[in-house]
Amino acid sequence: MAQITDQGITGRSLNEYLGDIKEKTLAIDPEWNIDSDSPDGQRIGIEAEMFANLDEAVVGAYRSKDPDSATGEALRNIGKISGIPIRDATYSVAPITVTGQTSATIPQGSQVRSRVDNTVWLTTAVIVIGIGQTANGFVTCTTPGRVLASPGELTIIGTPISGWASVTNGEAAAGVPAESDEDFRIRRADGVSRAGSNMRDNMHANIASVSGVTDVQVLENSSVSPFDSDGVPYTGIAVIVNGGSDADIGLAMYQKHNPGTPMLPRYNSKTDTWVDAPGANGVKVDVVSPVTGNKSVMTFQRATGLPIFVAITVQKEGDLPSDIEDLLRAAVIADSTRSLFSGETSTGFNRGGYDIGEKVPPGRLYTPVNKVLGLYGDSYITSLTIGLSALAQGLTPIQPTISQIATFDAENISITVLP
Repeated sequence: MAQITDQGITGRSLNEYLGDIKEKTLAIDPEWNIDSDSPDGQRIGIEAEMFANLDEAVVGAYRSKDPDSATGEALRNIGKISGIPIRDATYSVAPITVTGQTSATIPQGSQVRSRVDNTVWLTTAVIVIGIGQTANGFVTCTTPGRVLASPGELTIIGTPISGWASVTNGEAAAGVPAESDEDFRIRRADGVSRAGSNMRDNMHANIASVSGVTDVQVLENSSVSPFDSDGVPYTGIAVIVNGGSDADIGLAMYQKHNPGTPMLPRYNSKTDTWVDAPGANGVKVDVVSPVTGNKSVMTFQRATGLPIFVAITVQKEGDLPSDIEDLLRAAVIADSTRSLFSGETSTGFNRGGYDIGEKVPPGRLYTPVNKVLGLYGDSYITSLTIGLSALAQGLTPIQPTISQIATFDAENISITVLP
């Protein structure tokens, strides 16, 4: 039977049970006919299978309590104990610039539509057009999952507002499908630090637990310089978020923010002015403590997508499927969205997609391409380059800014197969 020791749990296989029962049966009578086609031999096979199945169930029950090995509903139950429920599919977010009459107000939830695929996007907060007859804001797609929007695609005003004349967008930060077991394990590991005393860690964990949030970065300037290389002020922090609502993120920050810690971009609540230019990514949230009623201003930056262009040349050796180009593109995209190894137990590979601000080295893209090519014989890569456009390709790693996240679109991945 399965045994639980201080080293964990061990079960026995079907062959082990089969051999053990046969041995003990023959110990009673060495002449006993236990051939596999005899009645007693078949009975021994049935009993061995029952014992092996029982061991497998016991081992499965034991491992269902370990967050590193539990799957499905068992893993979600562990998350409930930690106060971290499974995350549904999240929604893409894009920065927008609007124009119109000064002081015109665009309410939260106003519609913007894509001129390409007619997807509907909603403003995340109230936008007030300034003296320059322009203002910046963000919109969230109403379609869950990975919906892309390149610059200049969100140009249709879906909710007519007096004084609102036009809208356009920057690159969208894509949403993600419903959370996989692997992604949930990573987020749960981050989430258990929510109750810690380190502001950076528990603020990160608290924001990551906000509904709709897919990626978070909390940077700090621990140097003696007035500003570090990322532009974070002395003793200050910079919070960059993808997904979630402004209000929920602001409250999550407030709950873990140490008073007096500057946030990039900085905002002076006494003079009601920005100290640092917020640009297209800066967000200000007025927060009221649900406990004390104290008021505060939290600022953070919205992550925006950085399109990566890829050019791959493959030398054909043997047979390749007719849709090999589509398969290779899908693999590169899957690697960037943490789904390349979904459901597999492979180790030794970067399975975490690309975080906000994470460098993109061209060498990393060999993994998804070779994973596909390895299924079809001896074909191999002869060239792989990346760039910020189809015409500017090379081998130099691409470093996004602290508020950018690398995105890969099938239209930006060029595949050449040499015969």
